[in-house]
Amino acid sequence: MGKTGSGIRYTQWISSICLAVALLCTVGKVRGQSPQLPELMQELQAQRDSNEYVLTLGKIGALYMMINLDSSFYYGSRELEIASRLHDKRGMADAYDVISFVYALRTDFNIAGIYGYRALQLHKALSDSARMCATLSHLYLYYRNMGRPVEAGNYFYEAFHMATRLPPSADSIYSVLLVNYGMRFNSDSTRKDSVQWAWRMAGQKAKKYPKGRIGLYVDAFCADTLVAQGRGKEAEKKINELADIALKKGLPYVAMDIYNRLETYEQLGYKVDIAYYRELSYELAKQAGCIELNLPTVAALFDYYEQHGNKEKVNYYSKEIMRMAGQNRYQSDGFKINYIDYFLKEQALQQLTQSVMKQQRELEARRVKKQQSQFVMIGLFIIVILLFILLFSRYGQYVASQEQERQLAGSYADISLKSVALRANDEFKNKLITIIAHDFRAPLYYISNVAGRLKDYEDDPGTMAALIKKIADVSGSTLAVFDNILKWIRLQLAGFVYKPVDCNLYDTMQAALKQANGVVAEKGLVMVNLVPEEMTLPADVDMLRTVHLHLLRLSVHYAQPGSLIIMSAWESEGVVYSRMIADTGGDAVSIVKGLSDWQQDMYAVSYAITKDFMGKMRGGLQVTESEGKFLVFLGTWKA
Repeated sequence: MGKTGSGIRYTQWISSICLAVALLCTVGKVRGQSPQLPELMQELQAQRDSNEYVLTLGKIGALYMMINLDSSFYYGSRELEIASRLHDKRGMADAYDVISFVYALRTDFNIAGIYGYRALQLHKALSDSARMCATLSHLYLYYRNMGRPVEAGNYFYEAFHMATRLPPSADSIYSVLLVNYGMRFNSDSTRKDSVQWAWRMAGQKAKKYPKGRIGLYVDAFCADTLVAQGRGKEAEKKINELADIALKKGLPYVAMDIYNRLETYEQLGYKVDIAYYRELSYELAKQAGCIELNLPTVAALFDYYEQHGNKEKVNYYSKEIMRMAGQNRYQSDGFKINYIDYFLKEQALQQLTQSVMKQQRELEARRVKKQQSQFVMIGLFIIVILLFILLFSRYGQYVASQEQERQLAGSYADISLKSVALRANDEFKNKLITIIAHDFRAPLYYISNVAGRLKDYEDDPGTMAALIKKIADVSGSTLAVFDNILKWIRLQLAGFVYKPVDCNLYDTMQAALKQANGVVAEKGLVMVNLVPEEMTLPADVDMLRTVHLHLLRLSVHYAQPGSLIIMSAWESEGVVYSRMIADTGGDAVSIVKGLSDWQQDMYAVSYAITKDFMGKMRGGLQVTESEGKFLVFLGTWKA
């Protein structure tokens, strides 16, 4: 068997098996650190409870998994037999895990997958997230080694995501998944950072379990970095130290797997005496009872010594091959592994490898010829790209012109808005001048005349008192008007913020009636306030009072002497309505029309200001007529 083909085959096989080996840590970690074998045997003899007896059998089976697979299979089978008889689902799931791993370490991944799936279903039935995660990790490795990457990937990611949600007490399972992640993507340059993170996190969690096996695997893989740095001797020394530690712990399988790491060092630029380590690995495999995993080792050693003419070693490994060919591995009526056929297939694989390499050389020659024609295609591609660049530049010019048109349209819109604002300011100015000219001229003229008449009645205290009272009433009304004008101006200026509070509508109406008592009495009007006393609405207190005062003055002004003015309010579908009805005696239609022309009518100015107040309070106001003589003011607010 050729050296090159065997070496390639060996490296590929070891890379695959290393993935399976990493999860050997899982079984022990799920149960905590495994006790020593004598203690477990003593515990088994002392057990009286059937469930505890099954549990102890499982512990022994898991411990033997790292020492001797035959014994592990024996105790796992006993555990399954007793647990099945007792209908102990936890014990059955535990036994399935052990048996599936034994088959996996014997490289029978199909049967391992069947037992692993049975264990998974029982763990799900028991809602045991930690064991589910561990078994999913096992299934990932089985399917990966069976050459079914899609199913393997599904199991891997399900296990990995589940492990991240496990409690801290089960973080050893997470560390195993981190090791698997590092092994799976170790050669993927696009995942270099995440792989380093996975190894670092696994190393941190392994410190919590100094007696465990995860730390040994992490340290073994970390030794690869020493080789990459040109420190191959240190890496080799580190591997030997880790293997010695594993042997002192009674874990020959772990030591064998650590020695197998040296197979990759030659690819990293450091040569070792690989035949020596292969012999150590094979002897450890014999000791652990898992020689199936080391079949490539026997093949490689046989080829190596045959090429170097070492007849003694050739004879020895020939006998080993014959001995393995005659072994019955699992039970007396079990199946036999055809090792002779395996080695014949190894030689066929070498020939196939050489054929593949020849085909690769032919493909390389064809690639060079094809590359010449590709230059022509690249030239055409560049021309097409240049045409696209030209088209894109033209398109950019078109987009720029469209943007300029949009900016011009925006400028026209701004100018229009400013024109509207100027008209609004002009309207505000005209309203203000009209109010001042009308509301202040007449009252001030009246006060001046009445004050001049006081001298004529110095000897008549009663008349003087009446005149002074009239001056006070007119002054009070004038101050109220002035206060309303100031409030209205404040609303028109920038910076006003409307902050509504709950206002009692009845109290507001009463306050407005109190201010208008003098005018009401002069015309002999009867005021009917039907507003419910408990009615409230969100509004500005001063603004609401001003609105009703203005509406009351308008109603009093247009009302026929001696008639009724009715005030009412109600709420419907989230809207508050306030209504004031005055009897004008006739021609209410012309009054409604006149209130819409504030430039010509002072009372229309008052109505316009009142509508402004209502708008600021997010309400509405409208005036209508009824039956030709009733004037109706209707205000609305959102409740």
